[in-house]
Amino acid sequence: QQFGAALIRLVAYERVSSASEIVEINVPPDRVWDAVSDVTRVPEWSPECVKVKWEEVSGDNLVGAKFTGSNKRGWLRWRGYCEVITATPEKTFSYDVRPLRWLRPMTRWTWDITEKPEGGSIVKLGCEAGYFTIPGRLVFGTLEQRMAQVSMDIGVTLNRMKYSLENNNAT
Repeated sequence: QQFGAALIRLVAYERVSSASEIVEINVPPDRVWDAVSDVTRVPEWSPECVKVKWEEVSGDNLVGAKFTGSNKRGWLRWRGYCEVITATPEKTFSYDVRPLRWLRPMTRWTWDITEKPEGGSIVKLGCEAGYFTIPGRLVFGTLEQRMAQVSMDIGVTLNRMKYSLENNNAT
């Protein structure tokens, strides 16, 4: 019985971790909001996400809207099935990601936007990820390795977005 319980923990044990980075961008919060709430723009900045397609949009309120993200890391390719959970204009945009449509969400991405008193915006991008030990190790290495990579990728994403917005690149 103890062996069975240990085996289940080894195979299905889930751990949760998070990573985030912050960047100052010299554009107002409404411009940042327009960019981050248009998820089809994420591939412009992300080193991992290569394509995003809206599946269901709920009118003016983005909460509940669904989209699919296509990702790559080296030889590995996968999709994320996403649903917007928070959409407060010029403040917060977040979405949950399911690795398969029928699984519960395993990752939450959150963009927080704060107006700087002297003008411009402070943008924080965070990722909270659930991680199944064996499958996660097979695909991404240890949780610590994966989250270190995610943290670096968040920094790249924010800096590319900063460059794009500050140089008025619409696409």
